[in-house]
Amino acid sequence: MEFIKLGSWLKWIINVLTLGTGKYISTWIAVDILGFDTCGCCEREQWLNRLTNKNFNGHCDQIKLF
Repeated sequence: MEFIKLGSWLKWIINVLTLGTGKYISTWIAVDILGFDTCGCCEREQWLNRLTNKNFNGHCDQIKLF
């Protein structure tokens, strides 16, 4: 039985609330201001998806909700 992919839904909600600029904003803050290598969005999405769906394959950049 497949469960909801929590990370994918959170990514969608962030995109709706930020009018599609959430990834850009988080990358700008994490990389340019704080000096991290990445914003960690993909890792967060994978971790949340695996919490609710043990069969998640880990390809968070390839998931499209629409």
